[in-house]
Amino acid sequence: MDQTRGRMMAMTMVGGDHFFLRRWVDYYGRQLGRENCFVLSHGGDPEHRRIARGCNVIYLPFDETRNCFNQRRWQMLSRLTSGFTNFYNWVLVGDVDEIVCVDPAVSDSLPDYMESLVVKGGPRVVTPFAIEMVHNPSLEPEPIADGRNILDVRRIFRLNANYAKPCITCDKIDIAPGGHFANHPKLHLDPNLYLFHLRFIDHDMTDARLAKRREQRTIQSGALEEVEREKTGWDTAWETYKSLSKEKPRAETVDFPAFRQEMVDGWREKKVVYFAPGGARPKGVYRLPERFKVLF
Repeated sequence: MDQTRGRMMAMTMVGGDHFFLRRWVDYYGRQLGRENCFVLSHGGDPEHRRIARGCNVIYLPFDETRNCFNQRRWQMLSRLTSGFTNFYNWVLVGDVDEIVCVDPAVSDSLPDYMESLVVKGGPRVVTPFAIEMVHNPSLEPEPIADGRNILDVRRIFRLNANYAKPCITCDKIDIAPGGHFANHPKLHLDPNLYLFHLRFIDHDMTDARLAKRREQRTIQSGALEEVEREKTGWDTAWETYKSLSKEKPRAETVDFPAFRQEMVDGWREKKVVYFAPGGARPKGVYRLPERFKVLF
């Protein structure tokens, strides 16, 4: 590790989403120290500053038009990520409903684990394996309560390679909108790191949040039935969730060697990186082993 730089930092941008921000700050604050957490507050929500007390909260003016919003947002996050590598050994960037963890069987410290990767010939950009949580109300009826870990009451997930994001870097990189891709020339799909995507973590919360996202999408691009555009993941997310939320887990495991190999074999680098189409979201849901409930 370069002793002239901090060990590791985490950065996110948020508009509203108080529940996810609280969990994001709680987790990364414990792992990295709040002084190494950077929260970009779209619109300067006073609640963001209260939740993220002790973090670096940066005000961004609110844009009601949302003109090219995702492109502008990620261009900014990409440049900030590269800039922060001048002062941190590792920079982690992602959405507020994403949390990156080490398998608790390997380490209880994210920065310690990342330090172990700093060896000659080690990775410069790190991609965690993606775990997309899915709430099945009939199998996991308990609510998510303050003071209780999410993974104590929610452990059902699906595989979704789209959320295996190159989100931790010690190099200057360009990150594409959504954070799904970057222009690094080599894939390091880490065997012990997991990105937990939480957008489907609770039925009622998902319903309300996706309704708001659809409103924003309509403001930005027009109603789907009124304009000529293809459906996006935000347009179909509720139907996707409803279908997944009725499935029973096929197994309790995070071991998917064949799927990991498929991701590695299907990876290509051409301006941005991507996983080969088809198979990115295998059918079925699974259940996390109990050891993961200590994480957040």
